[in-house]
Amino acid sequence: MSDIGGALSRLSLRFVDPALERDYQSTVAASNGQQLRMGILAGLALWLSGMVLIPLALSVDTAVVALICAGMAALNVVGYLATRWATTLDRQQVIGLTLNGSAGLAVLVLSETVGMDESLAAPAILLVAIFAFVVLRLRFILAFVAAGTYLVGFAVVVAARPAPAAILELFLVAAAIVVGLAATYLLEQGARDVFAQRRFIETQAVALAEAHATSERLLLNVLPAKIAERLEAGETTIADWFDDATVLFADLVGFTPLATRLEPRATRDLLDRLFTGFDERAERHRLEKIKTIGDAYMIVGGVPEPSTDHPARVVAFGLDLFDLVALVAADLGLPLALRIGIHTGPVVAGVVGTHKFSYDLWGDTVNVASRLQSHGVAGSLHISETTWLRVRELEMVQASSRGPMELKGRGSMATFLATRRSVA
Repeated sequence: MSDIGGALSRLSLRFVDPALERDYQSTVAASNGQQLRMGILAGLALWLSGMVLIPLALSVDTAVVALICAGMAALNVVGYLATRWATTLDRQQVIGLTLNGSAGLAVLVLSETVGMDESLAAPAILLVAIFAFVVLRLRFILAFVAAGTYLVGFAVVVAARPAPAAILELFLVAAAIVVGLAATYLLEQGARDVFAQRRFIETQAVALAEAHATSERLLLNVLPAKIAERLEAGETTIADWFDDATVLFADLVGFTPLATRLEPRATRDLLDRLFTGFDERAERHRLEKIKTIGDAYMIVGGVPEPSTDHPARVVAFGLDLFDLVALVAADLGLPLALRIGIHTGPVVAGVVGTHKFSYDLWGDTVNVASRLQSHGVAGSLHISETTWLRVRELEMVQASSRGPMELKGRGSMATFLATRRSVA
């Protein structure tokens, strides 16, 4: 048998893996219980019928027949009641084995004590065997024990009166039981193979689902959810124009000389603490982080979900960054300061790369925001006039004009230094 399905013991047909065997027994027991109860009721009906029909059809001792049939009927009733206890497959099989083996022996006792002809005992033995293989669905090893018991008993009966016809009947009964046992073996083996393979497939499906979920989480770590959905839907080229977006660049002032004084692990831990805090605040303000480059941080508002309030959310985010950096600087005793540039305008946004995806922005708005950051003042938001006109009504912010400023690649433009308004 393939290792995919799980190894089986050749004789008992039990799974070598105990956990898989317990799982199989638990699953089969749930469906086998009703089958067992129906088989017991059928056996009860047959014994009660035999109590009436055998004396009518044969000249036999009615009392003995009644005693044996009634005893077997009572045993079936006890077996039926015991099925409430039989919550596991092994317990159900014990009940089936007990009833079936007893039935075979009862047939042999009837044959000997009341003088039944072997020609009648043979089909009765076959009926009992059919119950073992089909109705009670005994596992191969138990069906082998049950059928072997009454087959040996039948052989003893025939040996006591070795008539040619009786020997032929013994041969036919034995052959039928061997065929039945072979079929039972193959059916149980097949059922266990199917079960094990189904469990393997289910396990693989769970693993695949977990891998897919992990892949999605990783994808969402580098791409906006809406963009990730488009990629998963089969879109290969993603590039969108946005008429209105607000871009922010933040940079740690003097970080390069500071990093040369710190241990590599301390440098990494500092940036991780800061950028993790930045990410949390970006999510709180419903902004999209674009990337980090060294000690620089870039986010955008209004992309990829268009909105009208993104300038206010980006400015509020920038003010929160100043508070966070001041808190970390005081906690670690380090000279940390932040310079931030913000501009509002149109951008192009899209995904680049095939193996390592990146969601990025391009356009004049991005360049202006970067220039404003590089010309900014630590502790103040250096914002364009376009952005300031969109946020000047906010109670939290105040600004002062820096006048016209020459920006490389853009020329002269009015800019403002914005800070958090003091609470009176």
